[in-house]
Amino acid sequence: MSLYGVDVERTGRHWTVWRWFLLHQAADYLWAVLLVLAWLGIPLLAGWPLLLEDVDAGARRALFQTLATLAGATAGLTLTSVSMLINVLGKKSAPGQRELPLEKLTATHRRQIGEVFLFAIPGLGLLVVAALVTVVLEGDGPGGLWIPEAVVFVLAFACVLALLRVAWALRRVLAIATA
Repeated sequence: MSLYGVDVERTGRHWTVWRWFLLHQAADYLWAVLLVLAWLGIPLLAGWPLLLEDVDAGARRALFQTLATLAGATAGLTLTSVSMLINVLGKKSAPGQRELPLEKLTATHRRQIGEVFLFAIPGLGLLVVAALVTVVLEGDGPGGLWIPEAVVFVLAFACVLALLRVAWALRRVLAIATA
């Protein structure tokens, strides 16, 4: 059996890890925290400045403003995708015509696809707010503040993972719709 181009019966370590990634969205924040902790731990042990503390104020401000802009634009795009997805997944074939490929999806699979999109939006919104708050808190000071920076980077890394999942879902929906 195959659902949106992915064999359901397929087994193996690679499939199990990928399926786990697709179904456990909240783990994005765990992976992001682990990555930022490693990024904090190495400089801490080596005696270097943490995160972006030693970077020029203008470069830090530009980075966080860019992150806020990208997150806001991506959140809007994802929200628009949800609207289109509702229309596409809810579309039924006319009476007497052959069933549309998307109609073959079960309610569970439709819910899982929707959750992928809806999970990404709050994280992107939080990233916008955290990045802008970091710009304000750091101001034109000579050094960065590692705590708000760490929060921004955790959110940014988690959002990247969520957006990878969104891209996967869009690809699968497109594959089904054109089948």
